[in-house]
Amino acid sequence: MEIDDQHQVTQLLAHLGDSPDALDRLARLVYDDIHRLARHQRQGFKGGETLRTTALVHEAFLKVFRTDDPTIHDRSHLMRIMALAMRQIIVDHARRQLAEKRGGDAVHVELDEQQVSDNRFDAERIMDVEQAIQRLGESDTALADLIAARFYAGLSTEDIADMLGISRRTVQRQLKRANAWLRFELQGIA
Repeated sequence: MEIDDQHQVTQLLAHLGDSPDALDRLARLVYDDIHRLARHQRQGFKGGETLRTTALVHEAFLKVFRTDDPTIHDRSHLMRIMALAMRQIIVDHARRQLAEKRGGDAVHVELDEQQVSDNRFDAERIMDVEQAIQRLGESDTALADLIAARFYAGLSTEDIADMLGISRRTVQRQLKRANAWLRFELQGIA
């Protein structure tokens, strides 16, 4: 995104409550970036309608902008909040999916075994990673945020550095540490 676009995003965010069309203009300006973020979020995960890329983008927009005046400072802050909203939607979807597999609100129908096992694996994988990131957050919040930005949002080293206001080299070192920790945590779960 160009500097002018970043400035325009910041301006639109500042005027969300003042201008009735500011949210529409903002959505058009950042839609491609957020769609790319959503595509990465659901990469490797199968699922139903909630996890389709466009539906995920729309749900996240609704979640973030459901209040009249969300406090979002700039494009980087917006992307961070959108990534968090998408993460919450994906994890909530995985929880619902696992609950349904255990019989919650079940309507018994014949299902294709392959479809059930694939979806269950994806939901379990999402929950395993989410729980591991939460455990990491108990001891190192910054490292948990960093690995979540990479895993859920697929942000590049440069994007994460910009978002967190740290150097790319620091991000690379911390990502190595976080990935090693995550691999260790998840090795017994497979």
